[in-house]
Amino acid sequence: MIIILCLDNNNGMMFNDRRQSQDRGLREYIAEMTKGEKVYMNAYTEKLYEEINDPVTCEDFLHKAGKGETCIVENLPLKPVIDQIEEIVIFRWNKVYPSDQVLDVDLEEWKLAEEEQIEGSTHEITKQIYLPKQ
Repeated sequence: MIIILCLDNNNGMMFNDRRQSQDRGLREYIAEMTKGEKVYMNAYTEKLYEEINDPVTCEDFLHKAGKGETCIVENLPLKPVIDQIEEIVIFRWNKVYPSDQVLDVDLEEWKLAEEEQIEGSTHEITKQIYLPKQ
């Protein structure tokens, strides 16, 4: 499965019980990036990502998504499904926020395969693609 995350520079996923992924331009970018694909998410995420057409919404989506399928993760640990993850796509805010929840995956165990700057609606965001080290 392919995981999409929005993180701060300290791998924070949530701050003050709020999501990192509120940039309208980024949501449009993700919708275009996943156009025509099955995209899994929970109800919390679906409330924000209205740009995604016909998402698969369920609370156990990380256990239902299959090989090559995309999941947008905002508030869940990834360790329980780490062996099923084929790719991690991170959108970094390039800032540090106080965080209540941080990514539970050690990115040192992954290979940074691609990095680029994209324009959000309010600021630049760094897109990083990580692949398992072989």
